[in-house]
Amino acid sequence: MAKILSLEYNSTRDKLLFSEYGRSVQKLVEYAKSVETKEERQRIIEEIVELINQLNPQTRNLLEYKQKLWRHVYRMADYSLDVDHPYGDNPTPEDNVFKGERVNYPQHQFNWRHYGYNIRVMIDKALKMEDGPIKKGYVETILSYMKLSFRTWNKEHFVSDDIIISDLSVMSGNRLSVEDDHTIQVITKSNTPNNNVNTFATVKKKKTNNNPNQKNQQNKSKHSNNSTNSRRK
Repeated sequence: MAKILSLEYNSTRDKLLFSEYGRSVQKLVEYAKSVETKEERQRIIEEIVELINQLNPQTRNLLEYKQKLWRHVYRMADYSLDVDHPYGDNPTPEDNVFKGERVNYPQHQFNWRHYGYNIRVMIDKALKMEDGPIKKGYVETILSYMKLSFRTWNKEHFVSDDIIISDLSVMSGNRLSVEDDHTIQVITKSNTPNNNVNTFATVKKKKTNNNPNQKNQQNKSKHSNNSTNSRRK
């Protein structure tokens, strides 16, 4: 009587939870669940964990990686595995679901959105500074940043310095101002001070010839040239 071949298709198999471990490891875990004695079941599960650990030898000595492998083994066993977990309590399905805290999007009430909220922070800092050259330079930096932001959102229109200075005065409650004929200089990467200076450039050292044989050959060639020139004369 001819034997009937029993073929097993992936459509009839259980879902493969960890493809990087392979289906054989998942079947070993299922077999370990069917072992009657706890001591034998514990030994088989520990060998399965060690087998998985050999698939990634570069991380086999990490404690967190071993804990991760035990969690994966419990998941492959559908969390119905009666063995002693070496790193604490047995994992549960709830441990596999991580719910992070909701992060609220910051909302700022700001009428000049095209300048950005950082301008509001810079203006508040400038208002707390004492009058002097440092505060004056900081206000010029604020104007430069405002003009750059205005250009970003209004590329098709001319950016007037009077509008920028007026907006700064209104935003600061008329407490920050500059001269009427002040020209705002937009600071970019191309016009920063010392832009052409390469701080990483190294000074090339002149090559020195320390070879005595080569020096002697050079002296001989010079002497021969001088002698031929004297003969010609």
